[in-house]
Amino acid sequence: MNTKFYPSKLLFLLAFLLSFSRVSFGQNRTVTGKVTDEKGEALIGVNIIVKETNKGTTSNAEGKYSVSVPSATSKLVFTFVSYEAKEITVGNQSIINVSLNPDAKSLSEVVVVGYGVQKKATVSGSVVAVKGADLQKSPSMNLSNSLAGRMAGVVAVNRSGEPGYDGSSIRIRGANTLNNNDALIVIDGIPNRAGGLDRINPADIETISVLKDASAAIYGARAANGVILITTKKGKSGKPELSYSFNQGFSQPTVIPKLANAAQYAGMLNDLDIYGLPTSQWAEATAAYKATGVYNGRKAPYSPTDMQLYKDGSDPWLHPDTDWYGATLKAWSPQTKHNVQMSGGSDNVKYLASLGYQNQDAYYKNSATGYDQYDLRLNLDAKINENVNLSIGLMGREEQRRFPTKAAGLFSVCKCVENRINQHFGQTVYRVQILKTVKIRWL
Repeated sequence: MNTKFYPSKLLFLLAFLLSFSRVSFGQNRTVTGKVTDEKGEALIGVNIIVKETNKGTTSNAEGKYSVSVPSATSKLVFTFVSYEAKEITVGNQSIINVSLNPDAKSLSEVVVVGYGVQKKATVSGSVVAVKGADLQKSPSMNLSNSLAGRMAGVVAVNRSGEPGYDGSSIRIRGANTLNNNDALIVIDGIPNRAGGLDRINPADIETISVLKDASAAIYGARAANGVILITTKKGKSGKPELSYSFNQGFSQPTVIPKLANAAQYAGMLNDLDIYGLPTSQWAEATAAYKATGVYNGRKAPYSPTDMQLYKDGSDPWLHPDTDWYGATLKAWSPQTKHNVQMSGGSDNVKYLASLGYQNQDAYYKNSATGYDQYDLRLNLDAKINENVNLSIGLMGREEQRRFPTKAAGLFSVCKCVENRINQHFGQTVYRVQILKTVKIRWL
């Protein structure tokens, strides 16, 4: 086939492609503006997101913002707590000023305050609330862990993953007293109920309110660190409703350290021994340690024979190379929650019955550590007459906690090994044996 080269056509095609590239690059531009409330005052911290992208920004102290948009068809979404979200198409605009309106629906919601309830719009103190339905979505087995990141000013710190003891320390606006800095937990009007926040079934909760500052003054000195008010669900008039929920989760350690193997660790100890020599002798000493294990009468902590036995694993008793994390820990640990609820009643009598079960396993293979909980709740509300109302709340819980005969801490394991070896072989053998088995893997 004969082909001809046409420079003019090639130049035309190149110019055509360049024009498209200029158009595509020209579509990326910056949009600026200011966000205000219904009174024209600047709103700080408003989220501005380019819809269907991961681009976004927030308004500064003056309510101003700047964001890059990919095209004229892009849409900006403005969201702020207690205000209605607003969506605006960019079009040809380079400056977009936005005024957000209060969310009347959220302000009309009822929150629990002390021994009564108020609408959010009329609350003068500092109160934050979260619904039980939102907490139930959390896979956490312990309710205190579900509060993390859900309420402003509330900090939840978890220091343990042991089943049944994995609750978080709750701090409301920091520590305000000496010694005990825990918040006061009030469940259905009863303070300091046994089990507190940790052992409540999330499926039984209607709302959780956190009182801060003057809002908590009704509880006196006990409220110095804030108050957490928990309201459980009540029955509703109508036909009986039966519901069942099931949650199957899997947990794992956040971080598992990656350790050196036995041969690598023995080599590092040899290197440390060499570092005690003048720097001019390091290269020569390293070569001698690898070849013979001796340099100018100085003996290496681990000879070439030891290094080879650690590498090939032919002497597992005197030269072990065990991955203790892999040998003892599971990749995933199961946790299960079941809950059955029935509610109903008439205008005069309403009831709610709930039965829950949860099982939490530990991270160890064939673990002796675990936690099981059975909980029962019955809430009964009756209207005796126009002036008398009767409320009965019954709650029961059974816990089964399983523990190994020895604590799981590293120090306890090392002391156990030390005691066993000393009983049979004496202190001298212990020093040799521990350095070659436990210390290689754990330090």
